[in-house]
Amino acid sequence: MTNFAYKARDRYGVLTAGQMEADGSKLVAQQLAKQGFTPISIEQAEASTASIEIEKFMAALQKVKPEDLVVFTRQLASTLDAGVPLINSLDAVAEQIRNSRFHLVVLEVKKEIESGATFSDALDKHREIFSTLMINMIRAGEKAGILPQVLDRISGLLEKEIATAEKVKTATRYPLIVMIALIVAFVILTIYVIPRFATFFAAFNTELPLPTRILMTTNDLIVGYWYWVIGLVGILGYVGKKWLDTDKGRLAWDRFILSTPVFGALFSKIYLSRFGRMLAAMLNSGIPILEALTVTAATVENRVISRVIIDIRNDVAQGKSLAEPMRGSKIFPPIAISMVAIGEKAGTLEKMLDKTADYFDREVDYTIENLTPLLEPILILGLGVVLLVFAMGIFLPMWDLVKVYKSY
Repeated sequence: MTNFAYKARDRYGVLTAGQMEADGSKLVAQQLAKQGFTPISIEQAEASTASIEIEKFMAALQKVKPEDLVVFTRQLASTLDAGVPLINSLDAVAEQIRNSRFHLVVLEVKKEIESGATFSDALDKHREIFSTLMINMIRAGEKAGILPQVLDRISGLLEKEIATAEKVKTATRYPLIVMIALIVAFVILTIYVIPRFATFFAAFNTELPLPTRILMTTNDLIVGYWYWVIGLVGILGYVGKKWLDTDKGRLAWDRFILSTPVFGALFSKIYLSRFGRMLAAMLNSGIPILEALTVTAATVENRVISRVIIDIRNDVAQGKSLAEPMRGSKIFPPIAISMVAIGEKAGTLEKMLDKTADYFDREVDYTIENLTPLLEPILILGLGVVLLVFAMGIFLPMWDLVKVYKSY
């Protein structure tokens, strides 16, 4: 098949352009006519197969960021809401995309739709970019005929996720810099400072204190066997990654994350906020509550909370209210359970779930704002331990040297 570049107008006279693979230009014209377009020009694309493959390879190296998805869903929602057909909307949005990989993916999605696939089915073939939540919400939006509104809700969810991630990065930047500085200082002192002291003290034939010997052993490992250290770290990292890929390993890691000081409570609130926001968005999109709970459980990144949501889903399937199993899960605070219970009784569950998510968002913001003060005691303790080890490793030999000098 040959790749053809075409220009055509729809019944309103709006100009569109794109590319299509076919066995001839007549088939391209027929396909465009079926879609309600009047061809203006159809020419064989100049790019060779090799250049197209190179372009695809280079594009595959790029990463599609959440910001790209926000712009895509927001612009697509706007064009669809204005009455522009989906194919034309995808063409218009694709022209604005600067990410080469994402641009090609959108064009592939458009080709799938031209071949008869639904929008959600076309997106489902690119799960490395489009999440399960996004695909299921779009599928529900297609069935209910509210695709623009659903896309707008998706962009809102993505924007909230990006804002939370940026806040966490900003709050942890200072502690991360301190940790990196401690590691660099430890390596420099171990490699360059301690050996000089040890060589000097060894001239007096005195036994070095235990802290100094520990630092010397560390220096020997780093300098003499650095390749073994790197290899061991690489092997441990590989084994750890394989272990985390298992259900048991991921569950144990996620349980550990939730039990850590400071960060455990923070991530728990982030996941619970995501649970409320996603569930409300899907219910608003017309997705049944059982399916919405299943999708939410699959998209929450913590296996512990995901299992809790699955248990809640099973209880709801047996006829229980949503608030009842939430109360028994022991991860939802009483205020969130009360809000959901009120929403169920008043028939405003989606609204109350949104308010529950707002509550957790405020808790997340408060925790992030106070993250640095909460981490300062841990940082000070770590800094104190490192300084104590180096002080003992350096000054204890000096005190022993004074004793040896006095003995002479």
